[in-house]
Amino acid sequence: MEVFKIHDLTYYYPRKDEPALKDINLSVEEGEFVLLLGSSGSGKSTLGRVFNKIVPQFYGGKIKGSVECNIDVGMVFQDPEKQLVMDKVERELAFGLENIGTDYDVMRKKVMEALSFINIYDIKDKKTYELSGGQKQKVAIAATISMGYKFLVLDEPTSQLDPVSSEEILHILKRLNEELGYTIILIEQRVDRCFHLADRVLFMENGSLVFDGEPEEFVFWSNKTGKNFLPYVSDYFVKKGYENIPFTVKEGRKKLRSLFKDNTLKREVKFDEINKEEVITARDINFVYENGKHALKGINLSVYKGEVLGILGENGGGKSTLLKNICGLLKPTNGRLSVKGEVGYLSQNPNDYLFNDSVYEELKYTLDNKGIKDYGIIEKILNDLDIYRYKDINPRDLSGGERQRVAIASILVMEPDILILDEPTRGLDKDLKEKLGNLILDLKRKGKTIILVTHDVEFTSKFCDRACLIFDGNIAQIGSKYDVLTSGIYYCTQINKLFSGYVDNVLTLEDALNLEKGAM
Repeated sequence: MEVFKIHDLTYYYPRKDEPALKDINLSVEEGEFVLLLGSSGSGKSTLGRVFNKIVPQFYGGKIKGSVECNIDVGMVFQDPEKQLVMDKVERELAFGLENIGTDYDVMRKKVMEALSFINIYDIKDKKTYELSGGQKQKVAIAATISMGYKFLVLDEPTSQLDPVSSEEILHILKRLNEELGYTIILIEQRVDRCFHLADRVLFMENGSLVFDGEPEEFVFWSNKTGKNFLPYVSDYFVKKGYENIPFTVKEGRKKLRSLFKDNTLKREVKFDEINKEEVITARDINFVYENGKHALKGINLSVYKGEVLGILGENGGGKSTLLKNICGLLKPTNGRLSVKGEVGYLSQNPNDYLFNDSVYEELKYTLDNKGIKDYGIIEKILNDLDIYRYKDINPRDLSGGERQRVAIASILVMEPDILILDEPTRGLDKDLKEKLGNLILDLKRKGKTIILVTHDVEFTSKFCDRACLIFDGNIAQIGSKYDVLTSGIYYCTQINKLFSGYVDNVLTLEDALNLEKGAM
């Protein structure tokens, strides 16, 4: 049964000459699981807002065409901060139900079910403003589910979640879809763990819907048109010329089994010699927040000049707290911390950095504050991050991924000795991640030190030298990315899972393709 239909829809945001959506024709059947893909700024979020009518009813602007809907639609926004209004988690989940006059007993049941369903019952009494970015995202999802909507639109719901929490959320969406008949529209950039869930894939480009079909069709269309939006497992097999393309690690390993016949190969890895000049030294660092939370528990860490260190771990585990101690925003409760050189810091929320009237002025402001008069680097950074065309636009009018790139640019432009990035890949597609990674490697070649906190294991495996896992305020493991990110359960790449037991030390798609040339 058709529950939603869009016919010849074109939409302009207020005071915009270019349409955000162009001639969209789309229908959605009840119980479908639809994956909506596209580059940053392609119109995905705008289309998502059409489903629950906040475009145009909230945003205004000009619209033509028709939208027919016979079901209430719930939406989880890209930025959970925009969705949270109450001070406590449990009250946040009850807020919407209170507004529609839900009976108290029914309300309590729905809130408790949602807390348990999303696995956040343990934080139900916490202040929402004290939560980590990932925890806020889970609360926003739980609040939407508690309302009882049978049609959900989720805008990058896993972008701030660690791999464990991401798997939980995707498993929940799968259960809602398969067991309860929910209709799901999922907007995502990290497709590896959700591509196989989709009944249908939509792809947007410059405000237009350029592909609408089954996942199998999308694999070959994406490869033919040069769109870099495939899961790494599928991408590997399509690049090797296979016809029946697997979507999951399990399916992919079945294909590999016939190639290796239980013979395990070892891929030799060449390590760059690490400069042993320490620029950051942390010895027995502890940090306790005013509310009594012990966020860092005896951290011992050495970071070397000219290296790229990736820090991964659970949401709320202390990663961001560690970064804030290193850059001086927080002071360790006890322990010894030494930092040599100028530090540039990018926090989780790009909106913290955007307060000028244009993108160009945003970057110029950084240079003016540092007393740097050579503005030539501004255009270079804008081009490198593919945001030069937005240089005269107010950054608050950009999409989430575009704002993220502006915030990154505002830090990169100062070329600090130590660059600290908290979730820099959030909202970025694969091509933009590649550009950011190459920028990081360029800074590394100049002798800069880069630390990045991320949940993106694939990005860490390709662009970092070392990886560090932090759980519950402690460092669980630190070492070469080939030591830390291989043969794990969650903290390893899809390609590593694919080749585990067949070939050692394979982390990235490039590793796998290069292996084929020499070993198979």
